Amino acid sequence: MRAFTTVFLLCITIAATAQPPNDQCSAVTPFDLSIGSSVTRTGTRTGATTTNDGVAGSALMTTPNATTVWEAFTTTECSNVSVLFCGTPLPATNMWNFITATCPADVPIYFSYANFGILCPNGQFGIQWFNLPAGTYYLPIQCTPSGGQYTVEFSAATCIPGPANDDCANAISLTVNTVCEPVDGSVEHATFSFPASECNGATGNPNDDVWFSFVATGSEHTIQVNGLPGDLDAVIELFGSDCSVTTPIACADAGLAEDSETIEAEGLEVGSTYRFRVFHYYTSLAIAPEFTVCVTGDTGTGLHGTERSSIAVRPTLTDGLVTVSGAAMGSSFRVIERTGRVVEQGRISIDQQQLDLSGHPIGVYSIEIITPDGVRDRISVVRN
Repeated sequence: MRAFTTVFLLCITIAATAQPPNDQCSAVTPFDLSIGSSVTRTGTRTGATTTNDGVAGSALMTTPNATTVWEAFTTTECSNVSVLFCGTPLPATNMWNFITATCPADVPIYFSYANFGILCPNGQFGIQWFNLPAGTYYLPIQCTPSGGQYTVEFSAATCIPGPANDDCANAISLTVNTVCEPVDGSVEHATFSFPASECNGATGNPNDDVWFSFVATGSEHTIQVNGLPGDLDAVIELFGSDCSVTTPIACADAGLAEDSETIEAEGLEVGSTYRFRVFHYYTSLAIAPEFTVCVTGDTGTGLHGTERSSIAVRPTLTDGLVTVSGAAMGSSFRVIERTGRVVEQGRISIDQQQLDLSGHPIGVYSIEIITPDGVRDRISVVRN
């Protein structure tokens, strides 16, 4: 009788600590999720672990009292994917707000929309990803020590086409004016181009960037984006004409929702085309995605900038050497990085003074020339 009792208790212990079959993402077989389809998956969150869930240091591995089970799906075309936990027993519990294309999870793909009680009127969690490229994705389902069952419904809809200026190559051309002539813009349904650079100490998510261009009519121009009443937190990044270059010449991210953002661009070459993109800082898409934009500056022949200063720095896109010309002998120069830190300084000793930026990190720098009579001129260059 004692032996029977021991075996019986051992069985109970094993059953109580058994891990769900989808405890690790590597054990999950992705199902097909086609446009117009809906797939419901059920399972248990009881006994889940963090084993092989994510890379070291990720939230999947370090969040206290949170473990994970997994579901996975495969799409064959661009899709708007919805994941609803409406059928999961209440009360609602915390859920992860991302999917990933890697297993164990490495790079998270954050949501377009996520909330409790809107997509699921009963108060449960719902989450969506818009314009998701074709591929296989793993969905982490957060589990608490209390465990319990879950029901999750996956559905896919056709991607909504992005705006006409969704890509750099199709940037909307703006006219330079002496005063701001607002042009309407919107990031609604826009898609990701490439990662943003740090700006003003923070890095936004350009998962909804749109593009504009202008032809410089002077060496200095002002780019201004005005948010309309709503939640759009605009970021601006300025580039040259080459759409393959992903390091901005300048950027603006000083305000919050509805605030204006302004780039005071210097050192532009008259007649050259410049492109810039506007995007909502946050991963979640803007509910009110509209804004206005304008470019202002000298609209004459460009001689204004030349008369003010004959100093030139070329090339403005370089892997190391730049040449300063037109500066008076005895002028001083400073090389300033985007944070305002001076990384190099000296004196102009010859007419064609060469500066070598190859020893500095890739990024945007200002070359400041200070003439003997105190006149200052700054020209931006990109070290690539």
